[in-house]
Amino acid sequence: MKKRFSTMQRSGVLKRIFTCVIALALAMPMTVQTGWAATTSYTVTVADGYLALRNAKAYDDKNEIGKLYTGDTVDVTDSSGSTYWYVYASRLKKSGYVNRRYLANSSSERYVSVKSGYLALRNAKAFKSSNEVAELYTGDKVQIADSSDSTYWLVYVPGLGKGGYVNKDYLVKNKDNTASAVVTKTVKVKSGYLALRNAKAYDDANEIGQLNNGDTVQVQDSSGSTYWYVYSSRLGKSGYVNKNYLQ
Repeated sequence: MKKRFSTMQRSGVLKRIFTCVIALALAMPMTVQTGWAATTSYTVTVADGYLALRNAKAYDDKNEIGKLYTGDTVDVTDSSGSTYWYVYASRLKKSGYVNRRYLANSSSERYVSVKSGYLALRNAKAFKSSNEVAELYTGDKVQIADSSDSTYWLVYVPGLGKGGYVNKDYLVKNKDNTASAVVTKTVKVKSGYLALRNAKAYDDANEIGQLNNGDTVQVQDSSGSTYWYVYSSRLGKSGYVNKNYLQ
């Protein structure tokens, strides 16, 4: 009888332990759920090609496990790396590392601000008509993926579903400030005129207008070392001028 009572006693203890384990197990999913809620979604942004999903934090063809394209969304689960972040790609149903410089989201929004014409979205960091992939106008919203370059930033355009490079000088943080963000310069020549040209070269044949001392122009592209692309409201034309005669 004593032995039987001891067995029943142990059975009661086991039941209580089992009950505690079940209670803890039921509580655990809530904790895990809270952790997943902390992930941040980003949009893949590439000017051309694809963003590789990798199984290691290194640039190597051998570690590619998937291809992500502009517009794909990923959930960042670890952003501690200086270059590579660990993400979950829902389209691929895979997790892996990606270069963070090709990710954008709403936390880095800017607005286009041009007084006339448009801001070109490009597939390369250079001022060429051949690399234009879209036209952006004042008020258009972009999300910055990479702002490391001194002139051209990599952005994602939600309205177009496209990624590419734009001249950072025509982006502002506040949409209400778009008009004031345009860079205006004044022509300064001691004599004669400053030629407005249709090409970045000193040639009588490419002159399309004459700008006089005191004329104002709106700078649309300042990436050139000598010639800048400007708009002249007096002439109603856009073209290249020698930047050394602008103040």
